[in-house]
Amino acid sequence: MSVQPLSDTASELSGEALRAELAKDKSHHLGGGRFHNPWPSFVQAPKLTLIKHVAFSRDHRAVNQSIAEGRAPEVVALDHESLSHPSDVQLTWLGHASVLAQIDGATILCDPVFSDRCSPVQWLGPKRYTKAPCQVSELPGAIDVLIISHNHYDHLDWNTLRQVAERYPQIHVYSTLGNKSMLELAGFASVHIGDWWQEFSLALPSGKELLLACTPAQHMTGRGVLDQMSTLWSSWVVRGSKGHRFFFSGDTAYSAVGASGAECPVFRQIGRVYGPFDAAAIAIGAYAPEAMFSAMHVTPEQAVRIHEDIGSKRSVGIHWGTFVLTSEPVDEPPQRLAQAMESRGHSPQAFGVLKIGETTRVI
Repeated sequence: MSVQPLSDTASELSGEALRAELAKDKSHHLGGGRFHNPWPSFVQAPKLTLIKHVAFSRDHRAVNQSIAEGRAPEVVALDHESLSHPSDVQLTWLGHASVLAQIDGATILCDPVFSDRCSPVQWLGPKRYTKAPCQVSELPGAIDVLIISHNHYDHLDWNTLRQVAERYPQIHVYSTLGNKSMLELAGFASVHIGDWWQEFSLALPSGKELLLACTPAQHMTGRGVLDQMSTLWSSWVVRGSKGHRFFFSGDTAYSAVGASGAECPVFRQIGRVYGPFDAAAIAIGAYAPEAMFSAMHVTPEQAVRIHEDIGSKRSVGIHWGTFVLTSEPVDEPPQRLAQAMESRGHSPQAFGVLKIGETTRVI
């Protein structure tokens, strides 16, 4: 079942009224505790093609060569002065999809992964080729919110979560349907679980308030063979007490090969409901070969479209430069991103990349 286009009347709705209408749509629920992507932009590669790719065609020579040639992103030490005295909006890239966002005096940690491997075990699986810029013990002394976009190992890392729960016992955790028991088992006491377009208001001890919204993305989930698509995936929106807005893409696709040009509609909807955004962290990597991964990951060119759709004033590219997950050279995503920004007439400063561990002050 596919989501039907919004009616002409819906296109004239206010942002809040549009969100309320979108929240009623549960076409992403398959029943039986499973979920799916309900848009024409999602066309999954045939299983036989996937099996052949994994068994015979997976070729990491280009990415491995680029790493051997020193083309991976630089890792720098955290700027503790900036982290301790943040501007109204600033972002720190912690590698892969891990981001520390500071908005209107609140600190939000997104998809933290500090283990050496994104895998069920630490002796097998994709291993870091760039070091983590810090460990949990070196993060700022106070973190208000933890966001987990979905349960893939490169976004939900059990070892990291246990350490975060131990260091920040009062932290508020926000994630998606199906993840509550795992997060509570990791040791978190305050777990909030959202469906698409669900909002949460959070009053902080400092007197500041946050609005968090669980927003859609085009992706998949599963940590084993039997639990595929049994938990939900999402992007997230955070609005600070001064009204500044941050978008976290998590992991998403935009238009799959075979989708006949159909584009995922949710980013324009997110832009209408919550935009424009002061800052965004948008995935740009893990896309090659596109015939295999376009249903679940974006190309840099598609990331620019998301940047446009949500109305982001300043975006940072994430989901690259850390683990060998696909076959593109390690420095290709930022290069293609810069080319796409130029070709679409944008300033290169509006959407670029950071060094791992680097903080950028947006406002």
